[in-house]
Formats: sequence, structure tokens, C-alpha cells
Amino acid sequence: MLKNISMPVIALALGHLVTDLQAGALPIVLPHLKELFALSYSQLAFIVLTQNVTSSVIQPLFGYITDKKSLPAMLPFCAAMAGAGFAFVGWVPAYVLLMCTVVIIGMASATYHPQASKTVNFLSSDNNKAANMGIFSLGGNAGMAVGSILMAFLLTLPGGLHNTMYFVLPGLLVFGLMMKYMPEYKRVNLEHNLKVQAAKKSGAVQKIPYGGLALVLFFIFMRSTIHTGLSTYLPLFFINFRNAEPAFASMLVSCFLLGGVAGTYVGAVLSDRLGARRIILGSVLCSIPAIWLIANVTHPAAVLAAVVLAGFSIIGSFATTTILAQTMLPNNVGMAAGLTIGFSVGMGGFGVTILGFLADNYGLPFVMNLMTVLPVIATLTAFKIPVPPQMQK
Repeated sequence: MLKNISMPVIALALGHLVTDLQAGALPIVLPHLKELFALSYSQLAFIVLTQNVTSSVIQPLFGYITDKKSLPAMLPFCAAMAGAGFAFVGWVPAYVLLMCTVVIIGMASATYHPQASKTVNFLSSDNNKAANMGIFSLGGNAGMAVGSILMAFLLTLPGGLHNTMYFVLPGLLVFGLMMKYMPEYKRVNLEHNLKVQAAKKSGAVQKIPYGGLALVLFFIFMRSTIHTGLSTYLPLFFINFRNAEPAFASMLVSCFLLGGVAGTYVGAVLSDRLGARRIILGSVLCSIPAIWLIANVTHPAAVLAAVVLAGFSIIGSFATTTILAQTMLPNNVGMAAGLTIGFSVGMGGFGVTILGFLADNYGLPFVMNLMTVLPVIATLTAFKIPVPPQMQK
């Protein structure tokens, strides 16, 4: 399946991995930053909120900017800046400077995602758009997982928190790789801009299907709430209500995330072959029994299988929904990427906050069972999403 993936796309996926390393590593260093600067929980929460807003929620703004003026030359610099920014996290002497560093990392990420995603779209044909986007998305999901593992390992080495400096190295490596393919990135962006200008002159500009786009974004919001909710509350649920060992609870989260990494690419490849609607509906329907099993079974093997299936199925439509939004907004492909990869996913964090409120008032088991209902709502939404003819099979 990888033989049809071009090296320029793989380079962008590796840039995505490097850019998202920081998102995976940040939660690992938070306890150490709390001790170093004597931070309150509110100050820690503000770090997370700042990272979420600057890297995800405002992505549509950067997508809109890159739609007005393509900036492929910024891609290697954004990846390098994200790595260099996190390298300073372990060295800043004050909380204010730490927040400035978090903003720089977030802005680099927010700039990279829309421009890189639209470039992947332009590098693809109609027959492999979702597969290419799957490779790109795989880079981001893998980056978050690798970032947490790498940072946990670096903290065990001499130097401790100062070892964040090693995050500059992957950024420099991917900088050189993307510079190698920069002529190709500039070419496809220029060709797309010429097509858009020609369409505007001829009066053939496609109308934006606002209703359909809103349904796609609501579906992604529900999916992100479920995915982030499970990854957040799985360990707490099994430790406090299933008497599981912390190591087993951590393993469940790892299996859940790894299942999502596999589902991202498999769902993307199948989307090119089976059509967008089948993948969107199939992935969310498969998650319903998986989540129910997580909340109700107790046998360790059954729980592990359910967790992997849930991770695989929930996120299986990730690349498909991104391409779907970009197809709906052919003249605003960057903003479509910002809305789907950034804003809607970031808003899932607010959904998890609501789940936390419900857990405080009605208990975590209630929330775990509630998350079996959320995919049903997402399924009903998916039925109503209008799929363009080129994404139907």
C-alpha cells in the first residue's frame, strides 16, 4: 500500500511527526515544571489551554491566510521552530518565558498543519487523496505517541528536564529533507493558485455547502470528544472502579493510541476504494460495541481487545473527513484543513471538559456509559453528511 506514496508526501508526514512530538511530550514535563516553578494547577491548566488554542483552535485563521497566499517555503522552518521551541522548555528561567515558548511552539504547529495538509492534497490524484492524507495524519498521531515515550526516556538520563534540548535534532533533520522537495511543493501550490484564479475569472467558483460543512465539523467534534475522553478517563476508570494496577491502566491508553495509529492509515486507504460514506459510517458504528465492552467487561484480554478496536475504529475516518472538507472547499483547502485537523479536534477538548463536569456530579461509570451513546449521535450525523460525487464509490 505504501508503494504509491511519493517521497514528497512522506517528507511532509515526517514534518507532521516532528511538529506533533511537542504535543506528546508536553504532558510528560508538566509535573516537573510544576515543581520547578512552584506552579498551581490553574497555571498548569493555562499552559495546556494555551498550547491547545495556539496550535489547534486558531488553525483555520492560518489556513485562511495560506489560501490567500500559499506559503510552502514556511514548512521546514515551522517544523524546525517547533523542535527548537520545545528544546528551550527545559531551560527557561521563569514561568512568563515558559508561556512565550509554548506560544511559539503552538504558532509553528498552527502554521504547519494547514499548509502541509493542502500541499499533500495538491500532490495527490483523485485515486489516492485519502491514502496520502492517511500517511500525513499517521505522522501526526505517531508524533504524539513517540513524543511522550521519548520525553519519558530523556527524563531518566543525566540532565533531566534539560534534555528537552534534544528535540531540536529531529527538527533540523526534517528541515533538510523538506528543503530537498521544496521545488515540488512550490510547483503544486502555484498550479492550484492558477486554477483558482482561472475559476474566479470564468465565474465558475463553487458555492460553499455551509450546511454539509457544519455537519462534517460537528461529526469531528463528536469523534474528538470520544477519542480524547477515552484517552483521558480510561486509566482513572480502571484504577478507581476496576481495581486495575496503574501499569495495566497505562498500557490500555498506549494500546488505544496505537490502535488509532493503525486505524488512521487503514481507514484512509479503504476510503479511496470504498468511498467516504462507508468509512465514516463503518468506523463510528464499529466503535459502539467496542466502547460498550470497555465500560462493562472485566476480563483483561477482552478489555485489551476492546480498547484496540475502539482506538482503531474511532479515528479511522480522520483522513477521510479532512479530504471531505477540502473537497467541499476547493478554493479554501488550507482553511478546510485548519477547521478539520485543528479547530474541531481542539474543540474536542472542551467536550472532554463537559464530560469531566458530568463525572464530578454523576460519577465516572456514568460518563463511560455515556460515551457509548455519543457514537450513536455521530452516526445519525454521518447519515446526513452530503458526500461529493468524486468521493463516492
